[in-house]
Amino acid sequence: MQIHRVRGRDLREALERARAQHGDDALVLSRETMADGGVTVAVADSSRGQNSRKLTSSPAETRDPGLVDVERVLRRGGASEGLIARTLEAVQRSLARGPFALDAAAESLGRTVAIAPSPRVQKRGPGVSVQPCILAFVGPTGVGKTTTLAKLASRLVRGGRRVGLVSMDTQRPGAVEQLRALASAMGASVATARDVTELSGAIASFGAPECVLVDTTGRSPRDVHAIASLSSALERSGATLDTYLVLQATASRSALEDAVQGFAAARPSAWVLTKLDETRQPAPALECASEAGASLAFLCDGQEISANFHRAAPERVADLYLRGRLP
Repeated sequence: MQIHRVRGRDLREALERARAQHGDDALVLSRETMADGGVTVAVADSSRGQNSRKLTSSPAETRDPGLVDVERVLRRGGASEGLIARTLEAVQRSLARGPFALDAAAESLGRTVAIAPSPRVQKRGPGVSVQPCILAFVGPTGVGKTTTLAKLASRLVRGGRRVGLVSMDTQRPGAVEQLRALASAMGASVATARDVTELSGAIASFGAPECVLVDTTGRSPRDVHAIASLSSALERSGATLDTYLVLQATASRSALEDAVQGFAAARPSAWVLTKLDETRQPAPALECASEAGASLAFLCDGQEISANFHRAAPERVADLYLRGRLP
């Protein structure tokens, strides 16, 4: 079933245009009065389906309240017209109605974004030599890279892992001091690096860490080149580096797309969405991840280091779409 939105100056004109474009057997799924007085109708090409009506039906007829609720909450969360249409279509295919429509929508929405696997952090044992897990966090200035890194480090340290932190943000006033303070509180080692050579040396200086987390600046050209160069060097030595792109959920769709393009050279393996507590419209960021083919690793909804940090999961993606926040 293909769903289309057709607009007119009033309901009569919207229905006439829908009939001309999609035929007499098209089904009206919903209608919406716009701020300027115009009317938009959502129509489906199929002549079959429950809780729908033909274009010749009485405008007084209404569709299933469950579909109305799904559309309402998705619009409130900033979802695009395309995502709304696809979700409504999925709910109709499921035959869920009334209060069960939101459950069907949640199941469909949870599949829209891939979920990244957990970082591969291996536990060292006596006489056991393992390559450290190396994660670099890249992204625009101010998105919360340092705080995100500290949250992950805190979780790893609580799990008994040996963690080293590297700051490449040597130009921003107080950046290194901030990371040192956070590391001191959790018992992690800290080093600084200005380029790929110093970055390799900093990692080596930790001795035998199980995980190294690299904090970068928001100036992409220099750091992205260093991360890409380090990744190639590590691959030759048998070690690996994963890059996480950190983006804030409060950013506009165009800003998100610019960041994705700007940091593409770092070859991010997963995304982290931050500042989810500062918006009730996280849908654009989630849709951007879906359209980019990215997988989500973590979700952040506050500043507290020991909390406000969550593994991404389908049910959490659905909560963000339908509730605008994490539970």
